[in-house]
Amino acid sequence: MGVGGRAGGSRPRWRWAAVVLGCALALVAGCTPDASGLSGLPPGNPDESTTTTVHLADRTALLYVPAKSPAGVPASLVVALHGYTADAAGVVDFLGLRPLADSRGFLVLAPQGTTDREGHTFWNAARACCNFTGSTVDDSEFLSRLIAGVTSAYGIDSTRVYLVGHSNGGFMAHRFACDHPDQVGAIASIAGALDVDATCEPAKPVSVLQVHGDADETIAYDGGQINGRSYTSADQTVARWRQIDGCRTESHPATRLDADADVKGDDLKPTSWTDCGAGTRVALWTIAGGRHNPTLTPAFTTALYDWFEAGGRR
Repeated sequence: MGVGGRAGGSRPRWRWAAVVLGCALALVAGCTPDASGLSGLPPGNPDESTTTTVHLADRTALLYVPAKSPAGVPASLVVALHGYTADAAGVVDFLGLRPLADSRGFLVLAPQGTTDREGHTFWNAARACCNFTGSTVDDSEFLSRLIAGVTSAYGIDSTRVYLVGHSNGGFMAHRFACDHPDQVGAIASIAGALDVDATCEPAKPVSVLQVHGDADETIAYDGGQINGRSYTSADQTVARWRQIDGCRTESHPATRLDADADVKGDDLKPTSWTDCGAGTRVALWTIAGGRHNPTLTPAFTTALYDWFEAGGRR
């Protein structure tokens, strides 16, 4: 059904010391912090950008560590979640994250979903999308353990862990924020949603950005159903999070940009809600004329990361 897809400030200094100390004999094969259960983590090389496959039990993820560890504060981490039928490598390319990671100095973690009986990759995120074959996999717990391990190993600032997912990955980003708000400062869902009847009662506020094309032919901007299971519209999605976060002030920023190269002109229309709990924000970025698989521009990726950095929980 095609629910998947193709798919500013000072730069931080990695805290390699703890990793190198615990892995001094594992420079070739990578190290495994005992507490996390992760294997394949590189000890860190500030002179060379690396993409490594890390392992957690029988699951994998790609980890991108940019070159040149700059001085300053601990690093941030962007976790990228692929769509239905897509994969980890594809979502990093779809979002255009590597060039920005090199210039801003953040790590990129792209976990790999599991494969259903029909051979399609998916996240068990919501009843609507996209566990279509009755898998019992707990992706929320997998992501929690993975993020905890990477955050600990690289001295990541826990308030600057950001999730961004496309389609089924967008559903999963919402699910993770509901389940593990203590592990993430902000999330962005691109063409994702929530179950209409989803239970979401996070113990902490989470900044949430919903990005959605109003011409999306797969996950409809105005909401809909998949296999009889209803999902929220873009407006309903942000309304749910505004209620959860206790937001009070609505604004319509004047800034516009060309988010989708397939749509002519400055197509992104932002709406924001502030005065939310713990300094969080909620926003809806509508891509006028945007479809399910936008060709995202570098300007969009930069704006997304800037929004994370400005709007995460404090």
